[in-house]
Amino acid sequence: MSVIHEMTQEAEIMQSTTAEGADIVRPYTTRNWAELSQLQLNPPVIVWGGFAMGATGAIFGQGGLGKSRMALNIVRNQVLGLSFAGLSTAAAPLRHLMIGSENSVHRLHNDTKRMNTGLTPGQIELLGAHVQLATLENPDDTSISLSDPFNLDRWRKTLEGWRPDMLWVDPWGDVLNGEANSDEDARATIGMLRRMLRMANPEAGLVILAHARTGARNIAQAVGYDAANFGKGSKALHAAARCAWNLAPGDESDNPPIVCVHAKSNDYPKQRTVALRLDPDTRLYSPIEGFDLETWLADVGQRANGRCASKRKPGMTLDAAFAALGDNADTKTAVARLLREKGATRDDAKDQVDKLLDSGRWVEWHDARKNAPTYIGPPAAIERKRAEAQARKTRDAAG
Repeated sequence: MSVIHEMTQEAEIMQSTTAEGADIVRPYTTRNWAELSQLQLNPPVIVWGGFAMGATGAIFGQGGLGKSRMALNIVRNQVLGLSFAGLSTAAAPLRHLMIGSENSVHRLHNDTKRMNTGLTPGQIELLGAHVQLATLENPDDTSISLSDPFNLDRWRKTLEGWRPDMLWVDPWGDVLNGEANSDEDARATIGMLRRMLRMANPEAGLVILAHARTGARNIAQAVGYDAANFGKGSKALHAAARCAWNLAPGDESDNPPIVCVHAKSNDYPKQRTVALRLDPDTRLYSPIEGFDLETWLADVGQRANGRCASKRKPGMTLDAAFAALGDNADTKTAVARLLREKGATRDDAKDQVDKLLDSGRWVEWHDARKNAPTYIGPPAAIERKRAEAQARKTRDAAG
């Protein structure tokens, strides 16, 4: 255990001697420059997408969009050592505790059973050893507000009984102690959650699932300057989170794509926006090939201004991208430009280049000459480029 965690644990034990530590007055933690600069700190463990152990994260999305199921999918993939939405998860299986007040035992039974599709008995056993979920089987299981002293005792017993590495709380409105629009109440609630969690595991991380406001004008705020205003109620949760993802519907269908926007990330590089589609059979999410973010933003903007959304243009297929270049090889920039001239969107062009390389239909090669470009294209075209380079090298050597 690091020196930071040892001191944190000692402080939390001291605070626990009174109710919520309210009667314990201690100075703020400070360190001098020399001591701070010489600390031996381990890098944060990134669970997924910027969510880190020891830190607070948040997922914002409107009710019924799929926040809970997506969180469950992230947890599943983390324990199994799988990526989610193209982003890696922490290498070692972590212990996850998912506390919520909205999803019944029947809903969770159905989701976990379907998410087991294709897994081995050993993988299912691994999930059983690392994931614990609140199943709302008793009448008072839906009461998780920290405003009730009885609930506080239940929270402590549950945390101490499982001692999670990651705590997932769903939804924020039901756990909040106080007014939804009060920054002070929001900060106090987050503090209470973190104190109880650290008593169970000083290194544990926290992810809070919170509702976002509905309507086209509010959905448009998922991206860009207004991303911090996307969540419903107090902005204090967004401010306290080290990492935040905004989830928005990709269209107006019953099962819309989920547009995932990395709205904030303090401990991890911000990731590009991705759209995910739920498989109704496996209850798993996967990235949508060729989703046009620019068109989606334009559609939402039009709806926000009271106009009908434009019809989304179909994305370029993999076969169409392959045919566009033909038997030639060129630089990535030139190929992306060519694909856009053939009708691909900017995101389509980049995605199709990556997919063609991953599939092996295209390969890449870099000429060893100084400042020479990297070429991509069908294997036969790349071999011609290699032969041309070798012939040039032979001529140069001959004189």
